[in-house]
Amino acid sequence: MSPYTQDQLDRYFRHVGYSPKDAEDDLGRLTMLQLRHMARVPFENLTLHHSQYHRLSLDLEDLFEKIVDKGRGGYCMEVNTFFGAVLRSLGYTLINVGGRVKAGDGEYKGWNHMANIVTINNTRYLVDVGFGSNGSVSPVPLEHNHVFTTVSPARGKLEYKSLSQHTDPTHQRIWVYSTQENPSAPWKEMYCLAADMEFFPADFEVMNLSTMTSPQSFFVQSVMCMWFLLNDDDHDDDKKEQPIGVLVLHRDYVKRRIGDKSEIIEQLESEEQRVKALQKYFGIVLTRKEKEAIRGLPSELKTRWGHC
Repeated sequence: MSPYTQDQLDRYFRHVGYSPKDAEDDLGRLTMLQLRHMARVPFENLTLHHSQYHRLSLDLEDLFEKIVDKGRGGYCMEVNTFFGAVLRSLGYTLINVGGRVKAGDGEYKGWNHMANIVTINNTRYLVDVGFGSNGSVSPVPLEHNHVFTTVSPARGKLEYKSLSQHTDPTHQRIWVYSTQENPSAPWKEMYCLAADMEFFPADFEVMNLSTMTSPQSFFVQSVMCMWFLLNDDDHDDDKKEQPIGVLVLHRDYVKRRIGDKSEIIEQLESEEQRVKALQKYFGIVLTRKEKEAIRGLPSELKTRWGHC
C-alpha cells in the first residue's frame, strides 16, 4: 500500500509546482521533483520554538498536513521521511539511512542525520532534501570521488573512505559527503552516512528525540528557516531550471546568497520583526499561540516583543 494516495500526491505536486510530465524518465522526474521541493519546502525548525510542546512528529499524516496543508517544512528527519514516502508512493525503490554530522570541533557525533538512498536502473543515488544550504539539490550517484555542483560555484563530493575516528581504519569504510565553496577552496567534510544499512522508523524516533531535546542540539539553540532560490526560466524555453542561491533566516538576520555573493538583507531586532520576516520571505504565518510559545526560551529575541 502506498504511503500517500493519488489525491495527496496531486496536492503535493501543486504545492511545489511540479508536473510528472516535466521529465521523461525516472531519474529526470526525481531530479526535477527534488529541485522543486527544495525551493518550496523550507528546511526549518520552527516547531521546536513556536509550539506548545516543542516536539516534532515523524508520522506521515502529520508531516503531510504540516508540509502541504500548512506550507511549512522541517529538519532532516521530517523532510526526508516525507520525501521518501512521496517517492515510495510514486513507485521508486529506496531505503532510509542514517548519518553523522561533523561538528565544529572536527569530530563526528552520534547518529543525528537522515537521508534516502534511491536505486534507479541498478544505480544508487543519495537523495537528501534536509541538509540546509550545504546540501545537494539533485540525486548524487553513489560513486567514490564523485564531484558535482550544488549551487555554483559551490561543489559537493562523495567519498568511500575511513574516518580519522575509526579505531580500525584498515577495515572500516563509510560514505562521506564534503563541500567546497568554490573550485579553489579547501574541501570540508559535512557528514558521513551508512548507505548500505537501512534504518527503520524506530531508529529515527530515537534519533529525533535526541535531536529535538538535547540542549546541545543546533536546532534547539536557534531559530532557522531556509530554502533554495531558482533561476526564472518562464521566458526562456531553452534555459534549464537550476538553483542560483539560498535564502536563510538564522537567529537575528535574513541573508541571501546568489552564487558566491552573500548579503544580509534584514537585521532582526525583535520577535515581532522575526515573525514578520517569516511571513515576508517564506510565507509562513504563525498563530498567536505559536508566536507566544517561544517566550522564555533561550532562542527568543529579547530586545523587545511588541504586538505580533
